[in-house]
Amino acid sequence: MSQQLKNLRKELKLTQSEFGEKIGVTGAAISDIEKGRRKLIDRNISLICEKFHVNEEWLRYGTGDKYKFDDLPTDELATALATIEKEQYEKIKSLLITYSKLDTNNKKVVNDFLELILNEQKK
Repeated sequence: MSQQLKNLRKELKLTQSEFGEKIGVTGAAISDIEKGRRKLIDRNISLICEKFHVNEEWLRYGTGDKYKFDDLPTDELATALATIEKEQYEKIKSLLITYSKLDTNNKKVVNDFLELILNEQKK
């Protein structure tokens, strides 16, 4: 499980402290888990699976798909994502991950900019 956790954290481009903060543990605890000195408790496994849409089987045993597909949106967002080419999908994924790591002030700047673009599109 330690390798899966490290793999996920690196894919999300989060430091141990940032990842730990998202599930309510310290960066040192994440370090210990990744090094196999500590085990993930069930509560943290559930939080990781919920927050990052991770398949519990993959997190625990390294088998199956990494991400859960049964909880993906089935509305117009899913339709839009299905029509995006892989290269653009990767850019959008990177953008969303980066956005999630912004502080409140920078998120407001991005939100204001997006609002401006969306209002222009409506004209």
